[in-house]
Amino acid sequence: MAGETFSQALIVLLGITADRAARRYLLDYYRSRSPYRVFVPDLCQYFGIGFAARQLNRFFDSHQLSRYRRCHFICYISGGFILRRALAQRALPNLGRVVYVRSPVQERVPELSLRRYGPLPLLKFGKVLLDLAGDGKDRWPEPAADFGYVIEGGVSAQAAQLGLVAADFERCRSDPRFALAAGRPTLVTPLSHDQVYSDDTLLGHMLQFIESGRFPPA
Repeated sequence: MAGETFSQALIVLLGITADRAARRYLLDYYRSRSPYRVFVPDLCQYFGIGFAARQLNRFFDSHQLSRYRRCHFICYISGGFILRRALAQRALPNLGRVVYVRSPVQERVPELSLRRYGPLPLLKFGKVLLDLAGDGKDRWPEPAADFGYVIEGGVSAQAAQLGLVAADFERCRSDPRFALAAGRPTLVTPLSHDQVYSDDTLLGHMLQFIESGRFPPA
């Protein structure tokens, strides 16, 4: 609203499969239900995580995020790696709480896509697909923040096309390439990656963590 002031900000960092409809839904949801100034940066992930991280740091400056008392984040898969890379380059002193949306099944899709189709998926997604298929994305440290995880338990249409099924969840979750910090608050949702951008219940659970540092009881 015109003239409205905010003491805190919420930044939502999208994954590579999010479209304009997902971006608009998240903006509308969190602007109408949260007390925060909500941003959904339109980062170019095509040129990789490092490129998008530099772009995110420029976004911090251009939108003067330092003027907010706290800046919270909700990060969908690649968005989380971009945030970690950006904060490794330059700390955000007013960093608040962070929710990482992760998926042991969906995170196998980049590698499997490249294995099945060769370089063709790179035409659509670019270098970020190579970054997500590799192990280097996890070398960036977690920021000094109160953070938690949402873990997707479902199988997206894209993952199913590549032969992944619900029974693969535990195998993929225990794979050492699916690296999560130990002892952090975690919410496992039955939703797939196709659903996590627009499920009001899940969006509300993530907002509860941003506000309190806790997910609702399972």
